Amino acid sequence: MQQNHKQLKPSLLEPESKGGDIAEGGFFFQDNIMIAYIPRWLAQEGFTGMIRESIGDIEANFFVPGVGFVKEFLEVKNHSLKPTEFWKEIKRFQEVDDGSPGTYRWFTLVSTGLSTDLKPLVNGLRRLRDPYNFYENDSSIKDNSFQDYVQIVKKLGKDEQVAKFLFEKVFIQHEYSMAQAHGEALFRQSLIDHLREYEDLSNRILTDIYANFLKLIRQHKNQPISRKKVEIKLREKIDSKHLPEVNPILIFTSHQKEAKISTTSGLHFNWANFFGGTTRTYPPTKQWNQQLLWELEQTRNWIMEHRGVTRIRLTGNRRLTASLAIGSVFSSVAGFTVEMKYRSEIWATDAHPNSSTPEYSLSTKTVENGGEHLIITVAIIRDIAAEVEASLEHYGLDGMPVLHIHGQEAIISSEQANLAVRKIKNLISDTLAVAKSKQVHLFLATPAHLTLFLGHRLNAIAPIQCYEWTSPQNYTQTCLLSAKYNL
Repeated sequence: MQQNHKQLKPSLLEPESKGGDIAEGGFFFQDNIMIAYIPRWLAQEGFTGMIRESIGDIEANFFVPGVGFVKEFLEVKNHSLKPTEFWKEIKRFQEVDDGSPGTYRWFTLVSTGLSTDLKPLVNGLRRLRDPYNFYENDSSIKDNSFQDYVQIVKKLGKDEQVAKFLFEKVFIQHEYSMAQAHGEALFRQSLIDHLREYEDLSNRILTDIYANFLKLIRQHKNQPISRKKVEIKLREKIDSKHLPEVNPILIFTSHQKEAKISTTSGLHFNWANFFGGTTRTYPPTKQWNQQLLWELEQTRNWIMEHRGVTRIRLTGNRRLTASLAIGSVFSSVAGFTVEMKYRSEIWATDAHPNSSTPEYSLSTKTVENGGEHLIITVAIIRDIAAEVEASLEHYGLDGMPVLHIHGQEAIISSEQANLAVRKIKNLISDTLAVAKSKQVHLFLATPAHLTLFLGHRLNAIAPIQCYEWTSPQNYTQTCLLSAKYNL
C-alpha cells in the first residue's frame, strides 16, 4: 500500500525544530555524537560547516562541484528504538525530503540500540549496500537482491517506496550506547579512523581537543559552525612539534558516466561527457565553458571562502583541455599550487627550477603573418605541426600567424617542467606582441603534467581557444579560456 505522509514545509520554527529548547538538559549525548562525527566530516573535502538544533538535531553542510551545497541530517536518540518510534522518524525524514527536495543528501538516525523486530531490516540494508557497487548496473544479482530487501520492508508493514527511500537516503546507526558515558573515547576512535595524521597525539592533547569541541558546540547552539572554526579548535591545542601538516585539497576527475558524485573522498568532477570515449566525440565549446569551466570556477570560489588551504592535489583521469583548464582556474596568480601524481612521483607547480635543473631545449617554427588569430602548437616528442596546419582551413585560420613549439626529449622532473613552461610562455608572449593577435588557438601534444603546469602560468595573455585531437589531421574546438578564469 502506498505510504501517505503530509507535505511538510521544513521551518526553523516548526515544533520538531524547537525540541532542543525544551530538552537541553539531556543533550550531552547529542554533543558527544556531534563531536564523534567531526573527524568523519573533516575527512570529506567538501565539508563546509555544521549546526546543532536546527531543522534536525545535527546537520552538516557539504559542497559538491556542479551541484552546490547538500546537507546531512542527523536525528539523535539517547535510547533504544522500538518500531513505532523508528517509523515515525523515517516518516519525518520523508516529509522533510519532500518539503525541501534536493536539500538533504543523507538522513541518519542515531540511537543506542534497536528493537529485535527491526534487526532484519538493518541487516538487510547492510548486506545490500556494502557489495552493491561491486556488480554491474544491469546485473540480475542487483535486481534480485533489491527485491529480497523490499520483501523485508513489506513484512514490516511498509511499501516499496519506503524501501527505496531507506536504501537511497537513510543511514541507521544504532551502536552508540557508549556515547553518553564515554564520549571522549568515541571521539578518539573516530579521529584514528578518519584523520590518521592525528593518531600519535598524547592523551592530554586529545582530552584538550575534545574539551575544545565540547565548548565550541555548546557556545553555538542553533548557530552555524564553519569548517574553519572546527579546524582551528582541532589544531590550536597541539604544540608546533606535534602539529601535523595541512593536507592538500583532493580533487578527483572522473571519466566514466556511471561514477556517482561522492563527498567521501575528494571534490568529485564527473566529466565523462568531456572525455570523449573511444570515439573522441566532444561537446561544443559552449558546454565546456558553461559546465566544466563553471564548475571549476565555482569550486575555486568555494575554496577561497571556506577553506584555509590553497594547495590542490589532482587525481583521476581527464583530457588535456581539462588539465589546462584546471591549471588556469587554480592559477599561480590566484595563489594556488597544484600537484598531481605521475609515474609514482608527485609533480608540483611550486617546484621551481634551480641551478641543478637540467636545461630543456625547445625548437620553434613561425609563420610571421599578421592577424587577429595566432595558431600555437606545443608538442613534446611527437611533432604535430604538419598535422595541425592541415586542419586550419576547416576553421578558417589559413594565413594566420603560426608558432610551432617542439621539445624532442621527455621532461624528467617538476623543476624541468616549470623551466619548459617558462620558456613556452615567453615564446607565446613575444609572438603575440609581434603579431598583434587578439586570440590564441592552442593545439597540444604534451604530457598531462606539463599541460597542467602550462595552464597554471598562462595568465595575462589573450583569450585561448583550446582544441582536442580526434583523429589523424582532425581536431575539435573545446573550451575558451580567458582572463576571467586565471584572474
